[in-house]
Amino acid sequence: MVAEQNKAPKTEIEPPKSSTFSPSEESLTPTVMDPPPVLNVRAQSALLQEAFGKPVPLDLDTPASTPSPQRGSFIAGMGWRAFKSALGLGVIIVAGVGPVQRLLEFSSVEAVVNARLVSLRAPIDGRIKDADSAPTIGAEAPKGRLMFRITNSRADRARLDDLQRLVDQAEGERPAIATRLLRLKEIHQQISQQARAFQTGRIRELEERMMDLKAQASATGASEFEAASTLARTKALAASGYQTTVAVERADRDAKVAAETQRSLNHRLFASEVELEAARRGEYVGDSYNDRPSSLQHADELSVRVAETEAELSSRDQRLARLHAALDAEATRYSELSNAVLSSPTDALVWEVLVSPGEEVRKGQDLLRLLDCSRAIVTVTVRESVFNQLRLGDTAQFRFSGQSGKYNGTIVRMSGSAAPPDNLAIQPTGPSSGGYRIAVSVPDLAWTQCGVGRTGTVVFNVSAGAGGPLQSLRDAMSFFLPGS
Repeated sequence: MVAEQNKAPKTEIEPPKSSTFSPSEESLTPTVMDPPPVLNVRAQSALLQEAFGKPVPLDLDTPASTPSPQRGSFIAGMGWRAFKSALGLGVIIVAGVGPVQRLLEFSSVEAVVNARLVSLRAPIDGRIKDADSAPTIGAEAPKGRLMFRITNSRADRARLDDLQRLVDQAEGERPAIATRLLRLKEIHQQISQQARAFQTGRIRELEERMMDLKAQASATGASEFEAASTLARTKALAASGYQTTVAVERADRDAKVAAETQRSLNHRLFASEVELEAARRGEYVGDSYNDRPSSLQHADELSVRVAETEAELSSRDQRLARLHAALDAEATRYSELSNAVLSSPTDALVWEVLVSPGEEVRKGQDLLRLLDCSRAIVTVTVRESVFNQLRLGDTAQFRFSGQSGKYNGTIVRMSGSAAPPDNLAIQPTGPSSGGYRIAVSVPDLAWTQCGVGRTGTVVFNVSAGAGGPLQSLRDAMSFFLPGS
């Protein structure tokens, strides 16, 4: 068909003439050529048949939905416009949701990284001793590091000197008492030996006396037997008339004397046995001496003196021990009053140095302030509307100005518009109009990265049900920027 069109002569299709106008209208308005009418398929076929002289088959089976070239170009133009509109809407969303979300979120007006200060105060009056390495601002102060040494040459030591004199006096008297006790013990030992020797000799004497009495009793028994036999024989002879009455009486006398002598010896022997038993027990029974000899009495007196001396020495030792304890306590107290060493109680940084070596200080005077960054916090100022939506324990995120990193934290204090006095490194300047202060604990801020004084922003995560419609809108906006 294209080839046939190329072979066809160039003919111009005259458009239908428009209706004629009146001379007045043509003279007043310029002639504007009407655009060629849009021909349908049948009109185009009839026009081609008239031009080429042969019919052009019509494809009447073509679906009616097949778009024409003008319709395809129209649809393509509308698709490009829709794409550009969607792209512009996306740019508007990306550029506008972020600021709107920042406007609707619960954030701080200002936030400053803060930390607590550890103040070192003078425990005594005195002078700061010169040190080789004096603390400087910003220097690290690890735990236990020596910061200052204070000496006081005017500390009162009168009590210490008194105790030292009493200790010297007690220690000087003790050797004399100990020597006297030793001598008394030696004498007591000698007297005790002498008394034991006397007891041993007395016992042997009594044993020998008993043996003598037993021998005499044996002899007296023999004499008694002989006298009894003589008496019986004399009586027999007197009965037969061979002895006189005088002889009988003499024999009777001898028998009675022998019996009484035997009886006397038995009593003396019993008395010796009693005296011997008492001597063995350490008791002495007799007419020529007391129940205890003088040696034992002297030994008893020495034992009493030894006990008294031992008690005196023990009392002196106890008193000396108490004096030594009091002396040690007083020496410790005097050392604390005359010398003091100040060390860093924790790992920190030197924040402020208030004195210099050689300076006189008073007890309780501030000497040094250390910055404890191990428990850094963030002090935040918020609007009243945000303050009323927050609660203690709510979570928050802190980010430094100009950085994207976030640090999780927790609200630990809500002080309102009037901040209470606190030992923070950066104190609030005073009540600000419309400003409410909050303290947020941020454990992730290590002391090496404390950054006290750096500013940033805190975004609060309000607890459920406390945000109201603004919180709902903020959650809806976060759907478009989930990472914001």
